[in-house]
Amino acid sequence: MLHLLYGPAASGKTDLLMGRIRAAVAARTPGQVLLVPEQYSHEAERALCAACGDSLSLYAEVLSFTGLARRVAAETGAGDAPLLDQGGRLLCMALALDQVAPRLRLFGAAARRAQMQQTLLGAVDELKTACVTPDALEQTAARCPGYLGDKLRDLALVLAAYDAVTAQGHADPTDRLTHLAERIPESTLGRTGQFYLDGFTDYTRQELAVVRALLETGADVTVCLTLDALADGNEIFGTARHTARVLLDMADDCGVQTTVEACPARAADTPLRVLEQQLFSYTSAHFDDPAHTITVHTADDLTAECAWAASRALQLVQSGCRWRDIAIAARGFSDYAPALERMCAYYGVPLYFARRTDLLQKPLVALIRAAYDIVTGGWDAEDVSAYLRTGLAGLTPEETDTLENYVLLWSLRGGAWTRPEPWRQHPDGYGAPDTDEAAARLAEINDLRRRAADPLRLLGAESHAAATAEAQAMALADFLERLQLAQRLDTLAEDLRREGRGALAAEYAQLWELTVGALEQFAAILGGTQMDADTFATLFLRMLSCYDIGTIPVALDRVTAGDLDRMRRRGIRHLIVLGASDDRLPRAGEPDGVFSPEERRELLELELDIGGGTDDALWREYNLVYQCVTLPSETLTVTYPLFDGSGTPTRAAFLVTRIEQLFGTLPQPVDPDAQRLLAPAPALELAARTLRGATDANAAAVRAWFAQHDPAALAALTRAAHTARGRLSPERVRALYGKRLYLSASKAERFSACRYAYFLQYGLRAKPRRPAAFSPPEIGTFFHYVLQHTAQDATAAGGFAVVTDEELGRFTDHWTQRYIHDELNDFQEKSARFVYLFRRLCRQVRQVVTDMAHELRAGDFVPLDFELNFADPEQIAPITLSDGEVTLNMSGVADRVDGWLHDGKLYLRVVDYKTGRKAFSLSDVWYGMGLQMLLYLFALERSGPERYGHEIVPAGVLYVPARDVLIPADRRLSPEEAAKERAGAVRRSGLLLDDEAVLHAMEHSDTPQYLPLSSRRKADALASAEQLGLLARHIETTLLDLAHELRDGSITADPYFRSGQDTACTHCDYLSVCHFTPGVEGDCHRVLTKLPADKIWSSLKGGEMHG
Repeated sequence: MLHLLYGPAASGKTDLLMGRIRAAVAARTPGQVLLVPEQYSHEAERALCAACGDSLSLYAEVLSFTGLARRVAAETGAGDAPLLDQGGRLLCMALALDQVAPRLRLFGAAARRAQMQQTLLGAVDELKTACVTPDALEQTAARCPGYLGDKLRDLALVLAAYDAVTAQGHADPTDRLTHLAERIPESTLGRTGQFYLDGFTDYTRQELAVVRALLETGADVTVCLTLDALADGNEIFGTARHTARVLLDMADDCGVQTTVEACPARAADTPLRVLEQQLFSYTSAHFDDPAHTITVHTADDLTAECAWAASRALQLVQSGCRWRDIAIAARGFSDYAPALERMCAYYGVPLYFARRTDLLQKPLVALIRAAYDIVTGGWDAEDVSAYLRTGLAGLTPEETDTLENYVLLWSLRGGAWTRPEPWRQHPDGYGAPDTDEAAARLAEINDLRRRAADPLRLLGAESHAAATAEAQAMALADFLERLQLAQRLDTLAEDLRREGRGALAAEYAQLWELTVGALEQFAAILGGTQMDADTFATLFLRMLSCYDIGTIPVALDRVTAGDLDRMRRRGIRHLIVLGASDDRLPRAGEPDGVFSPEERRELLELELDIGGGTDDALWREYNLVYQCVTLPSETLTVTYPLFDGSGTPTRAAFLVTRIEQLFGTLPQPVDPDAQRLLAPAPALELAARTLRGATDANAAAVRAWFAQHDPAALAALTRAAHTARGRLSPERVRALYGKRLYLSASKAERFSACRYAYFLQYGLRAKPRRPAAFSPPEIGTFFHYVLQHTAQDATAAGGFAVVTDEELGRFTDHWTQRYIHDELNDFQEKSARFVYLFRRLCRQVRQVVTDMAHELRAGDFVPLDFELNFADPEQIAPITLSDGEVTLNMSGVADRVDGWLHDGKLYLRVVDYKTGRKAFSLSDVWYGMGLQMLLYLFALERSGPERYGHEIVPAGVLYVPARDVLIPADRRLSPEEAAKERAGAVRRSGLLLDDEAVLHAMEHSDTPQYLPLSSRRKADALASAEQLGLLARHIETTLLDLAHELRDGSITADPYFRSGQDTACTHCDYLSVCHFTPGVEGDCHRVLTKLPADKIWSSLKGGEMHG
């Protein structure tokens, strides 16, 4: 017998079923079966237990269709073949497509792509659920010429091949209901008792076949449908009405008696019942809701909605309900889930929702994916980093940092990892000094490289040698074994359990079992199928993506959340619906699968019903909203965002409009401040506003509450609010910089440019992570190296006056090759582009050496020292400055010191090679920058006599361009014109002693080519002995002032500003750390106005200091 029970939502249908089952249990009548959708079986079982008591299991049970299939299979002995899981089904599809791909007309070209295999597996599911056979597809294709006919023929081949593959010792779970319908006559099912079907809006063809089989065995079947009338009812019940007709026709066809029972709508005595009955009516009547049972709210965006939902849940619990009495629903819930989880944690609201875990982001699966990306893709740095960062590669986080930084520094990939030779590049980059400590670090890095790379190299070798799926699976299994992942995951899980993170520990255990099972299944199903490493990796990872890791709520008393179609549980007292905008409610149908909506309609006309061929999708969505909003028994809260994720304004959904029409309920904007008062963390955030000058009553009241009840939290907040860049304590200064202050000239320059940048670079020793590009600093190191050694060779050979350009060229080439061997590892691990660009630099350095030789030949000054180190007492006395309060020890290296002995006095000039375009600026010296060469010069004045044996006279400083010269021109230049332009480009900059004899000794020419004595620049480039003396005192005072600031702990962010293109922040590595923003919270630049030389000399003479 078929008994059809129908009625609108909340009309008591389920209660009536529960009452009848309870009566049967009380009468000890066995065989009472309640069939519900899979996702509601747990909730239904709890409800039935509550209704029937302890004797339930003796006489009644709750099952889903698949549960019923398992029971019948166990009874009839037909369930011996192991069921394929979703991953195994994908492999069977891959094998089936491999067999029929040449015969496919439309899908053949893409048959071996994992995405196409997944798509066709979905098509097979759809066809099986609709009870469509390969023969039915072939027959329909014969009546359907063209593209659709070819598609049907392809699907017939695919479906038949897939069935043939799964029949080889496996069972496809999608066939379970088909087999159930076939086996019901062989079982005892339906001989006694009663079947009750509840919670379904409609039924698939497979499910209908099961119902038919039950009816044909004489079973009593009661079907419950949410429906207003069997004929001429509201459109939203169209699907359920069609289901009712199908069931009644089926019963008639089986010759089974039918009864129909209607549950009338309950009295509309509450606003929620009014909404249930009038939501889709055409009435214009108005109803009262004095208790505000139904409310509507607007929020700025999705995140603000989620914050409001969390605060609303907290408010409800504070008023007396339990967390489990509350549910939160949203259409397209995956968009809301991250923000809702974050906001609920912030407000202290326990939340549970069934989430689909992305296995590809889990450590073990990420390790496998990265490993194959490495061995099949060339060992790219990003892939290696992803592999190491999984935490499962056998290296600690600190070891991973060390190895990753070195790989990034030298851009290592490909052969650099697989060659047997150890890495030789310096761990600190180009030009770094070779020390025992650096050698030890390099040895450690090579050991880390071996530990990380050896398992991958073996995986690469084995997977490239493997020719079949089974061999590929074995290669991966060996790789996982070499990494000892089972033991490592056990250890991690145990650590997590000790930390109280049991759920994550269980997840790690599931991951390992799932991965091993998938690997065994892969080998068993695909076995001897030809397969390379890349195809294996793609298919295996696609297989793993089919699985979910189950999540179980750690406590029963939690707010539940999910999509509208998951909101079917009983006992919801308060429902919060998010996202009630017209782009979500109703949600537009998204076409999926291999058939378009038009093709589905065409197939329906050809009497091949695969679903989706009618225009009922919109009404299904409306029915979903109806089913959801009629669930709560006490309150309904609806919210929607005013703007979507892209900032576009939204419109309210029909639900909001209809609530307003029925109850006059207008959307109210949420009050973020009021909702923050409900929980400690948001309230503390509100209190923080008072620390920024806010005077509103809520913030002041919250601050007063914390001052009385939690002063520690308020004190911590106050300290954090007033934390700013500014000053270190004396203890911190000593810890960072030591008891005695040591500064190099470059460090002093950094401190003068910006105190905070100095603190980050030299105090915290923060280093930016970037590749060791051969950029200007490294180019300068190379040029310095070649210039120094070539000049030493030239001096040893009799001086530049006697050494020919050809000999200089040989010296230059020799030292260039030495640099390539010693510093660049003979170009190993270097790209062809790097080698090409470096070869260009080699030509440039020859030109610079020649230029240096010509300059020295043009005058009487000769090189006395190269790379003179002021930190080495064996070379020269250290630079020490003191004013009685602070003592400063200076260090640095002078690129070259030239001298001219005249009348018993040694005139010295300091030369600095510049590969960039920096020029000497007296204005910079005034502001405390660019002091380096002058500091060396004046230090030599004091300490030089001991080194050189003569009285020292400062003769000046020169910046020498150590770069090739490009001459811009808008026409072809004659050789004379080009020479003239080049002479101007190689002219030095600097400050020289204003003494005709000295200047002539530097260059024997009335029109100097090298000295900065052009008519336009001459005044700025010359200084008298008296002026140099003033400058020496100024530099000493400036450095001592810097030392006082440093000792006082200054870490102020005060970057200099010369122009919009020239500030200390322009190329600063730490800009993202300090967040310096001019005009915000006191941040401002230190403006350096360029001063003329005469003003500077006048100020120095008057004893002024820069300010």
